[in-house]
Amino acid sequence: MTGVLVAQKANPRIVSMFTVGMTTVTAIIIRKMQNHIIEKLTIQEKIEGNSLFIRIVNRVNKYFKNQEKIGTISLKREKQLETKTGRIATFLFAIFCYLPILPDIVGTRLLYKKIKFPYFIMAVIIGKSISHIPFIFVGKTIVQLLSTRLA
Repeated sequence: MTGVLVAQKANPRIVSMFTVGMTTVTAIIIRKMQNHIIEKLTIQEKIEGNSLFIRIVNRVNKYFKNQEKIGTISLKREKQLETKTGRIATFLFAIFCYLPILPDIVGTRLLYKKIKFPYFIMAVIIGKSISHIPFIFVGKTIVQLLSTRLA
């Protein structure tokens, strides 16, 4: 959709605000719905099959069934979040989670109960801006170059 808007010579600032806004809204929806989604994924003890997706789902199910691992990881993170440097590191990690390296649902799950909602929104906006805005302006430049070459 972003590429179509750029190809139609829409204002790149408006396209940037629209794209970053929509990705922020989807990240908020994922954050609100993640427990429901994971509950649906882990409803069965083990899914039969040999595809890559089924193996990943079975591994995730096994991980979330073992609450001791999650508890020890959470205790370590809570101690780090008490310090100012721990909070800054968590915020920078949150920005990293919303770069196009990880899927949003994975990044949101990694940040579960580790960052407050306003900082979560700021991290999503910064991360998505870093990944979307340069490509929008590069795309606009390419479209302009192509239109001048073809004219």
